[in-house]
Amino acid sequence: MTSRVADPYRRRRTVATTVLLAALITVALASVSMGAVDLSLSEALDVVSSRLGFGSTPDGAADAVVWGLRVPRLLTGLAVGAALAASGVALQGMLRNDLADPHLLGVGPGAAIGAAMGAGAGGVPGAISGGVAAGVLTALLVRRLARSSINDPNRMILAGVALGTTLSAFVGFVVFGSDRTVVPPIEFWLLGSLSGSTWRGFGTVLVFLLVGVGGIWFMGRLIDLLGLGSQEAAHVGVDVSLVTTILLVLVGLSVGATVGVAGVVVFVGLLIPKIMRPVTGPAARNLLFGCVLAGALFVAASDLVSRLVLEPIELPVGLITAIVGGPVFLWMVTRRRVV
Repeated sequence: MTSRVADPYRRRRTVATTVLLAALITVALASVSMGAVDLSLSEALDVVSSRLGFGSTPDGAADAVVWGLRVPRLLTGLAVGAALAASGVALQGMLRNDLADPHLLGVGPGAAIGAAMGAGAGGVPGAISGGVAAGVLTALLVRRLARSSINDPNRMILAGVALGTTLSAFVGFVVFGSDRTVVPPIEFWLLGSLSGSTWRGFGTVLVFLLVGVGGIWFMGRLIDLLGLGSQEAAHVGVDVSLVTTILLVLVGLSVGATVGVAGVVVFVGLLIPKIMRPVTGPAARNLLFGCVLAGALFVAASDLVSRLVLEPIELPVGLITAIVGGPVFLWMVTRRRVV
């Protein structure tokens, strides 16, 4: 009779999933009912239930605010957070380093250049498509600059940081040289915002994110093997070069789509896997599931704070994530709790 190996993280994952889902519901309810326009929770829920076919026709003004603005904004924030956290899981597992983050590696700023150019040519769909194309190219460029790829993860991270700093400056050139009536301002691209979220934008970005995050999930076992080291992975039959390339493409696709719809939202891919790994365990798929929930919660909650803290003024959502993520990043470096 074969005995099943005990999973020491199973109970933690169950508790964490319950807590995260409860927190997500709470943030979602607050997001659709709170803001510059005062609405009761019952009014907001009446609009949502009516739109889903379970209620009577809602008030026109409430419908415009809740269904036209707040619900697509909430859903976009959830999608952005989930994708960025999943990208962090892929990069940290692939490079075996807790400092691996899609924006620190330069993928975010690179995607912002393509997204800004795409916005000038085709609005939100153009921005998302441009961000995806530029994000993938930037991810592959980081590897090319590092030359040794996964065999020297630290070199790839340093190359990405240097490239990202350079590309952030070029975002300004693209924005200021574009039609300012069409292309969002520089603070949108470098600090992130969900204020312009629409149903069309959410639908477009969701397609890319399903491919990107779904692909990362499918490659979970390979991420675990890469985490053992490139030589060890090669010894068990993994084509390290090919798997690395595919993962970088998936990360570039996911991050590029989020940048196209919300700009650069920092520290999500760095912070969330760091927090969730002791809870879910190191296995990539377990970690990915927890990070998708936690990342979605983090961005949605940060956006809610950005709308309420200086109401009626809205802060960029990236400012809130940076206020939380920056100190944690410094703590990770100073305490040397990185691998």
